[in-house]
Amino acid sequence: MSTDLKDAHAEKGASSERLPFVRLNSQELTPDAAFKQWQALLPQYSIRLPVGHDIRDFAIDASAWLLDPLVVMAGQSTTAWVDRVVRGGKMDEANQVFVVFAEGRWAGEADGRPFDFGDGELIGLDTGRPSVGLSTNSRWIMINVPQRALAKLMPSIPDIHGHVFRSASAAFLADHMIAMARHLPRMQVDETERITRATLSLIASALDELTFRTKTNEAFAPSAIRRRVERHIQQNLAATDLSPKSISEKLGITRSTLYRAFSPIGGIAAVISEHRLDTARAILFHPEDHRSISEIANLLGYRSTATFSKAFNRRFGCYPRVARATGTTRERMGGRLLFHFWEDVLTKSCVDADDRAAIEIWGPNPKRVDRFQ
Repeated sequence: MSTDLKDAHAEKGASSERLPFVRLNSQELTPDAAFKQWQALLPQYSIRLPVGHDIRDFAIDASAWLLDPLVVMAGQSTTAWVDRVVRGGKMDEANQVFVVFAEGRWAGEADGRPFDFGDGELIGLDTGRPSVGLSTNSRWIMINVPQRALAKLMPSIPDIHGHVFRSASAAFLADHMIAMARHLPRMQVDETERITRATLSLIASALDELTFRTKTNEAFAPSAIRRRVERHIQQNLAATDLSPKSISEKLGITRSTLYRAFSPIGGIAAVISEHRLDTARAILFHPEDHRSISEIANLLGYRSTATFSKAFNRRFGCYPRVARATGTTRERMGGRLLFHFWEDVLTKSCVDADDRAAIEIWGPNPKRVDRFQ
């Protein structure tokens, strides 16, 4: 393991305000057990050793931090094939992944596009598309970015799958990612928003080398259409007939254009629901707003309180009454879902003392922290 990562992990203190993270360290696991853990953490990938390599030589030390909506992972691992297998399933949501190999190389192809990079270079991958790659013994850092978060930064998401970035902006992002691997283990929760915002800005800047390759008519760009449509949605949340059809008719936008503009962020129906539920949460959290749950549901165009409550729970992880009583929600979006999946995998794997010594989980839940210290 690199000196930087060792020093950073050594400083993990007892404060519950540390940034949540999970860690898999194969030093105190058998190589076979460590390899199986790595496979379990990435079920959407096929991870295998090259022909002739002995499982007894496999090693990994990897940590992941939650900077919602981002998940940052850093570590080192021995040679392995890492193939993206596209299939249906809960964890198969499309995200954009940016990877830097600080040491070592990774070569293969992404949906037919060959790539070969390493030694500080940056590559982009789309988890919704296939890829095949062989990595050498390497030290790497990756950022998992939900497609919705990225779509909010730019008119349209360029095709990054298998693209090795060469611009100065991309070099800034790569340096930033390497610095994150050093500093995230010491970072406090109250610093998260600033670092996340800075990271997303650097990602958007790096993507300029792709977006500037083509000219777009700004009058019909997806971002311009989205802004116009989202203003209409916000002004008509109470309308029970608010739908893609009604928006298309009232704004004079064809259904195909509407769907194309909102496809990168989950679709027009999802955006309508998001606006309604975000508004509902704001009302529930307001200390001087005492409207009932049924009144809020009616205000926001829901046909019944039950429909509203179910939609709120799906989005935020709790029902409206609980959100009002506690002043908080557990929003199951973006990186949070991925991070908690990794937590669950590692939690279930800790069945004996040896596993506990090799796996760490650190977060705001004191019981979980005590168990794995």
